[in-house]
Amino acid sequence: MAEPYVIKMPQLTDTMTEGVLVSWEKAVGARVERGDVVATIETDKAIMDVEVFRSGYLAGPLAEADSVLPVGEAIGYITDSAVATVVAPAAAGTPEPAPAAVSLPEGYAVKMPQLSDTMTEGVLVSWEKSLGDKIQRGDVVATVETDKAIMDVEVFREGYLSGPLVAADAVVPVGEPIAWLVASPEQVQRDSAAASTGMAGKASSVHGPATPVIATMPALVSGTHPAPRPQQGAASPFARQLAGQQGVDLNRLRGSGPAGVIVAADVLAAGGDTAPAASTRPSEPAVPGNGRAMTAIERAITQAMVASLSIPVFHVTVRARPEALIRAAKAHQISVTVAIAKAASQALGKHPLVNAAYQPTDKIVERGQHDIGIAATTEDGGLVVPVLRGVEGKGLDQLQAEWTPLVEKARKRRLSPSEYTHPTFTISNMGMYGIAQFDAIVTPGTAAIIAIAGNGPEGMPITITADHRVVNGAEAALFLKDLKQAIEHPEAWLASTGPVIPEGNYDVQVLVIGAGPGGEDCARELVENGVKTAMVNNAPLPGGECLWRGCIPSKAWRAAADHIRDREHDAAMGLSFGKPSLDWVRLEQHRRGILQTRGEMALKTDQGMKIQVLEGYARFTGDHSVEISGKDARTLTFGACVIATGAPAFVPPIPGIQEALKSGAAVTSDTVWDLKQPPKRLCVIGAGAIGMEMAQMFHDFGAEVRVLEALPRPVAEMEKEIAEQLMKAIAHNSPRLQVLTDVKVAGVT
Repeated sequence: MAEPYVIKMPQLTDTMTEGVLVSWEKAVGARVERGDVVATIETDKAIMDVEVFRSGYLAGPLAEADSVLPVGEAIGYITDSAVATVVAPAAAGTPEPAPAAVSLPEGYAVKMPQLSDTMTEGVLVSWEKSLGDKIQRGDVVATVETDKAIMDVEVFREGYLSGPLVAADAVVPVGEPIAWLVASPEQVQRDSAAASTGMAGKASSVHGPATPVIATMPALVSGTHPAPRPQQGAASPFARQLAGQQGVDLNRLRGSGPAGVIVAADVLAAGGDTAPAASTRPSEPAVPGNGRAMTAIERAITQAMVASLSIPVFHVTVRARPEALIRAAKAHQISVTVAIAKAASQALGKHPLVNAAYQPTDKIVERGQHDIGIAATTEDGGLVVPVLRGVEGKGLDQLQAEWTPLVEKARKRRLSPSEYTHPTFTISNMGMYGIAQFDAIVTPGTAAIIAIAGNGPEGMPITITADHRVVNGAEAALFLKDLKQAIEHPEAWLASTGPVIPEGNYDVQVLVIGAGPGGEDCARELVENGVKTAMVNNAPLPGGECLWRGCIPSKAWRAAADHIRDREHDAAMGLSFGKPSLDWVRLEQHRRGILQTRGEMALKTDQGMKIQVLEGYARFTGDHSVEISGKDARTLTFGACVIATGAPAFVPPIPGIQEALKSGAAVTSDTVWDLKQPPKRLCVIGAGAIGMEMAQMFHDFGAEVRVLEALPRPVAEMEKEIAEQLMKAIAHNSPRLQVLTDVKVAGVT
């Protein structure tokens, strides 16, 4: 019989060191084919499937559900025949002497996670749970500071939080315990531990020799193609990506991972063997005084700046007038930062090398996607670079919607790695501080960064720092020329996202014709953004359809109708108020009073916001002028105009309907509000939401109502189930209300 095939806990993410076995998808003895999913596991990021690529039968011993297993450890076996269990082969070689017994806390170790590619240690910022607290799967127990951000530590196991706890502000290497989970409150230990000694050291001695830690893991360059799989053996995805970036031949390497798999450490070791020796840096002079330890973000900035010293750079400056871009940003209700990023993307599209990057050794990575990093200051004075992804393919509204929460998280240092890693181009803007001019530092993985200073008499200085290995001087100059053009004339690339208000000596920047919900909201938004606005309305008070002929007046009638209907059920509760009667004149006074009050409130709000409200009818006399007739008659010039006049009620082409409207026998949703008395009999043509509301209200007012609908059911714009329930309710109602469907109206007489 052949040796059984071992199913091991796979490494499904770059940062995964262990996994939780969630469930078995196959039973012991079940036939397994190549590619079958045999189990599901929970990694540090998601629940994923475990596939096998060998045919046979699933055999034990199987790892139990909810058990935590290190990457590479056996979770089950595949055999040639159906057997219940196999005997795992003993480890070959001479057994090493057992280590001295060390007392470790019982339970599951909560370890310092690796939350970014470059993270080797973390600072424990705070504990979000206390000793003895009950922990559920997915709970956040602590926050840690990486080299880039402050992030949550989640656990995917249930239990009680136990000590020894690492103290706040302690520096803990990745993979070392920071706390423990135990099964019961009685097992909770309430002592603390230092991160650098004690518990961490003991854990290392018990679990065997420590794996060498790579001091600095290089960041992956976006767009890099992974190296081909080795001809013999296997390599992890991260190792292949790293090998592609550093130009390492995987066929020359011998893997140190589980089952001989080539891992990232092997690639880095090979790169170190073949790379030329770095030039010796002069020793740094001694600085007197008692220095404090750098924070994680300060160390990360230091390392990035030191790494940038090896990049041969040059600087080119241009001055641009930003006024048109600032006006356009206000008109589109976006930040100037987003507008600059979009303008930079326009120039990057014409000069793709500026968006490329140098790749060791002697390669250039070209990238079509514009992932623009924008330097931002954190609340504690640090520096982070949140990244707007795919700027070239997104509209301004979408970019602003993404940037607003991104910059807020950046200030609080709550960015996730995907939100700050691997930009393809970078912007540093210090113009708001009145800086006359400055140079920014390009970092590995990008070919250029622009530094934007304050606007002055000659314009706004924009200085590009470029990697001369990728971008030459002429290319940088042409890029700045096109960037200047995009900033000074944004209308060319903003045309698809909305008009920009033309400049000129106009009475107002924007004229809004119509003071209904659309026009009034538009005018208010404009003045809130500093745009001088006038609004023309054909009535003394604003409000339009919604206030005077729509939902608000109908709800006044609806409230009265509801009171009448409620009285029918008073007797069941032992109440007797007599039969309600409708006083139409007083109801209309009540309704009109509500509309008048709301209209006056709206007018006062508009005038208080500095909107110039004019009563009358506007007629265009030119491209940028109107003549207004009526109470506030005048001629008015404008830069841009918004037409928000609404539309009259639709009258279907039914024979005789126009004559009925002229005689007053028929009304529309606009003229129904002019009724002197409620009708005794009413026919409603159309069983949409408005038609059904009118039918029910006038039924409650005492009318005999018949509704005619051409479709098979009423309120066809809603779900079928709603229409069915409505028809059932009507069937139990008074016979004075009937709804007829599948009806064609031949004429009105």
